[in-house]
Amino acid sequence: MAYSKRIAPIKLVFTIKEYNNLIGALTKNIDETKDDTTKELAILTKEKLLKYSVPRQKSDNVVEIDVKLYINEAADIISQLLSYLSVRMNEINYYQVLLKVRENMENNNND
Repeated sequence: MAYSKRIAPIKLVFTIKEYNNLIGALTKNIDETKDDTTKELAILTKEKLLKYSVPRQKSDNVVEIDVKLYINEAADIISQLLSYLSVRMNEINYYQVLLKVRENMENNNND
């Protein structure tokens, strides 16, 4: 039986600033969140990113960081970023805005 190696299907390429922002958001989630599940996920994600990310010199002064992810890891990063943003954003209920937009669209289609 042939050995098959699973390769992460998602590849993200970050600038140094983007990578630092992502790690910073995860660090803030670790330090500031009261939810243990979010905190544990942030710790795990941060450790994976620090361990498996690959820095690459693109040109003289340009460095990029390659990150390969499985779908669940990408979902974890999105979840962590949303957790980070939810603490720092104004409390605007965009769901209600979405409902009004959908209602207007339906009314326009019925006319």
